[in-house]
Amino acid sequence: MEFKLEERSQGDVVVLDVRGNLDVQSAPTLKVRLDSLVNFGHQKIVLNLSDVGFIDSTGVGSLIYAQKIINPIKGGLRIIGITPRNLNVFSVMNLTDVFSIMKTEEAAVGSFHRDDSTVH
Repeated sequence: MEFKLEERSQGDVVVLDVRGNLDVQSAPTLKVRLDSLVNFGHQKIVLNLSDVGFIDSTGVGSLIYAQKIINPIKGGLRIIGITPRNLNVFSVMNLTDVFSIMKTEEAAVGSFHRDDSTVH
């Protein structure tokens, strides 16, 4: 499957649909897109990984990179649609608590609009 990134907006939240394998070949493309989004002032990003067949360590590295460049500007990164196979990669690497992995797009988008005192 060809690697593709499709961007949508849900109010002030950018949803980035990722398709294909997130690996050594495609991770740099994702990093460039994330850099661009942050440089244009987007602070709230949801990555939809439901159409990602495979994530390798380089792909995970691009997600860690995203977490680092977004948090300092008081935004956030949410991950949705992660398959059980790919979730296992996060579990093996002890990263399930590092990322905000949510079940639905609605939950992820809504989490940005809650009062800070209710988010733990």
